[in-house]
Amino acid sequence: MSERDQRESESAAAVPALQGIEPPIPHLLDGMDEEELTITVGLGLAARKAAEAEYILHGIYVHLVEAEKAYSELAVATGGKLVKQCRVKLEASTLATSCKASLGEDLTAADEAFRVRNRYLHGYWIYDDESYQWLTMKGAHGMQRPEITFVEDREVWELAERLRVLCARLLHWDTAHFGEPADEESGHHGLVSRKRI
Repeated sequence: MSERDQRESESAAAVPALQGIEPPIPHLLDGMDEEELTITVGLGLAARKAAEAEYILHGIYVHLVEAEKAYSELAVATGGKLVKQCRVKLEASTLATSCKASLGEDLTAADEAFRVRNRYLHGYWIYDDESYQWLTMKGAHGMQRPEITFVEDREVWELAERLRVLCARLLHWDTAHFGEPADEESGHHGLVSRKRI
C-alpha cells in the first residue's frame, strides 16, 4: 500500500460514521463529531430545498410577466428579492383574488424561510458546550453588530422540511394556474409545470 493510500485509509477510519454517508474526500470531515455531521447534512438539505423553491418561484415569475418560454426571462433575483418581485407582478396580474391570496401566503412563507436559510448558510457556526446548542453569527444588513442566535440540530432539519412542503405548494399553485397538458405518451396525465420538476 502506498503512503498516500495509507493516509487516505487512516483519514477515512477517523471520520465518524453518519449512516449511509461515504464522502469521496474523507479528510474534509476529519475531526467532525456526530453533531457536526448532523448539522452539516441538514444544512446541505436545507440549501437544496431552498434552491428548489427559488427555481419554482422563477417559473412563477416568468408566468406572471407572461414570458413566452420558461427560460426566456433571466432569473431576476434570489431569495427574498425574488419573493418581492413575484409579489409585485402578482398584484399587477389579472388573476382572481383568491388565487392571489393563496400565492401571497406561500410568498410570505418563502420570504421567512429564505431569511432563516440565509442566517444558516451565511452564518458562522460554533457549538456551545454549555447550552448543547449551536451558536450562529451572521452580519446583518444595516446593523452595526452581527445577528447572534442559538440553534438546535433539529431546527435545520425542520427548515428543510418546511421548504419541502413549500416547494410542493408552490409547484401545485404553478401547475394549477399555468400548467400545460402532460405528454401522455411518456405516462404522465393531467397538467404539468412548464419547468418540469
